[in-house]
Amino acid sequence: MLRFFRLSRTEVRFACTSFMIQLALFWFAELVICELDSNRSICHLIGRGFLPCLISFAVMDIVVVPHLRRRLAHRNDQP
Repeated sequence: MLRFFRLSRTEVRFACTSFMIQLALFWFAELVICELDSNRSICHLIGRGFLPCLISFAVMDIVVVPHLRRRLAHRNDQP
């Protein structure tokens, strides 16, 4: 799987850490904020379901973010 996405171990660790933080924030928002005040705008996003949010988090962390970080690092290395 690492070769498919061409992620280094550092990028995998960064993606997993970011993914876990996003999941924790999702559950915090769902369990605490939306239970106290269901009229907040974040509750409408969370109300769509866990699976769409999980898929979007995974795509961003595994596919998009590592490639963007590499491009920015490569751009900064050039004079």
